[in-house]
Amino acid sequence: MFEPLLQPARYKGAFGGRGSGKSHFFGELLVEMCQAERGTLAVCIREAQRTLAQSSKRLVESKIASLGVGAGFKLYSDKIATPGDGAIIFRGMRYQAVTPMNEADVKAIVMETLIEQERVRRSDIDAVVVKTIATILTSFGIEEGDRKELRADFQHLRRWRRSVEQAQSYTFKAVITVIATGFIGAVWLGIKATLGK
Repeated sequence: MFEPLLQPARYKGAFGGRGSGKSHFFGELLVEMCQAERGTLAVCIREAQRTLAQSSKRLVESKIASLGVGAGFKLYSDKIATPGDGAIIFRGMRYQAVTPMNEADVKAIVMETLIEQERVRRSDIDAVVVKTIATILTSFGIEEGDRKELRADFQHLRRWRRSVEQAQSYTFKAVITVIATGFIGAVWLGIKATLGK
């Protein structure tokens, strides 16, 4: 019955009453897609959804379990992380029951949701980076409280390096001046000696 929906298409839709299997078909298809295309970002939208309990989240979780692919997914209270840093999130249409849905409304909600998800993913990456840096510093014996002292140490090292570079520059100039002065003095003595004869 759902076989035509397995063919590639930009938009797919199914019409049927309650219990016709639409949600189960698309839920399983979504899990398989997330497995095949790592990093998939998806949003499951219901016409009326005030809480996640009214969403299709539980159904998608059951499909992950029945397909035996739980190792690749992480279940959170408000989303499902998919293989390759992707995510499935769940939203309601947020419209009055008497207002008909149109394609522009759906596109707007999908775009808004995906933009929000990208923001969340960036903050997750930032958190991982900060945690990794903290772990590396801890492995060197630098605890959370030592960070200010470490910053002061690095600033001191930078000042010391700059002063050493400056001193080397002055030393080089002084050596050049001594050599030039000695050379000019020797030439002057030579000229004096020559003129004295």
